[in-house]
Amino acid sequence: MSEQKNKYLGLYTILPSELSLQLAEVALDLGTIHDQIQDKVKEVEQDKATSQEFSQQIQKIAKDLTTILTQLRAKTDNLVQATTEQKVLGEELNGYNVKLMELDEAVQKFSEHNGQLGKPLAKKIGKLSELHQQTIRQAESRLSQLSQAASHLEEYNETLELILKWIDKAKILVHGKIAWNSANQLREQYISHQTMLEESEEIHNDLEAMTEKLQCLASVYYTEKMSQQVAELGRETEELRQVIKIRLQNLHDAAKDMRKFETELKNLQFALEQAQTTLTSPEVGRLSLKEQLSHRQHLLSEMESLKPKVHAVQICQSALRIPEDVVTNLPLCHAALHLQEEASRLQHTAIQQYNIMQAPCGHQ
Repeated sequence: MSEQKNKYLGLYTILPSELSLQLAEVALDLGTIHDQIQDKVKEVEQDKATSQEFSQQIQKIAKDLTTILTQLRAKTDNLVQATTEQKVLGEELNGYNVKLMELDEAVQKFSEHNGQLGKPLAKKIGKLSELHQQTIRQAESRLSQLSQAASHLEEYNETLELILKWIDKAKILVHGKIAWNSANQLREQYISHQTMLEESEEIHNDLEAMTEKLQCLASVYYTEKMSQQVAELGRETEELRQVIKIRLQNLHDAAKDMRKFETELKNLQFALEQAQTTLTSPEVGRLSLKEQLSHRQHLLSEMESLKPKVHAVQICQSALRIPEDVVTNLPLCHAALHLQEEASRLQHTAIQQYNIMQAPCGHQ
């Protein structure tokens, strides 16, 4: 504009007043437009700065929520401490409700005048709200899991204590020496082994229950060592069960053999006592010589009947399913040997007495 004016001046031409007025108006309009452009540029820059500030706030909250979510997914080995921390995280999470509402409201208001910048912000707010809801759900789930975990852990430890007690008792039982002295003793030990084995029947179910408890605990509690513990308990209890079963069978067999052995010993002892009574009876001395001789002959025939009984004792003793080093020291085996010697002595005495009495009778 000034160039045109100068052009006219250079030509020594007087600018028409009407045109000069128009040029002045145009210059004024151009100045106004320039100011408007500058204001618009400032406004756009301000909107961009506001948008960037909103984005930073969204990123900050998203980072905080992600940190809380990570903590809510973390496992623990201290339920009391974890429950306390859970309450703190819950309070922090509740604080973000207000922050998100205020931020969402501010973004909506901003979007009313800045749709282009507000649209991506609205999407970010939507994703942030989803993250917030996800974190809330995780917090609620973990709170429930922690409250249940205390009960699961208590039941796990109670079952563990019962199994460890059984293992201790079973170890004492299987490492104890078996008393082989009598059928009654063997029977009592058989019953104690059978009882221990019956108690172990529940252990398999108990171990399964413990595994289920660990599965419930696994989302919030470190269970790796506990899982190894359950596996080791399973192996140890099964090994002890097998040892008990073997000893149980041995006790059953030994008790059965010992009962038969004791019966044959009693039969032999009773027969010997009768023979001893007959042999030493004072009434025999009152009989005539012939009657005494007849009596001795009858006694000798009775003595012959002792042989099968002695043989039965020997067979039962040799058939005892008891360790050889134990058999030789058994009181019953010593008693059996004594009875066999007594039977032999009585038979020898009876023969001697018969021979002595036979001589006078022969002279008559």
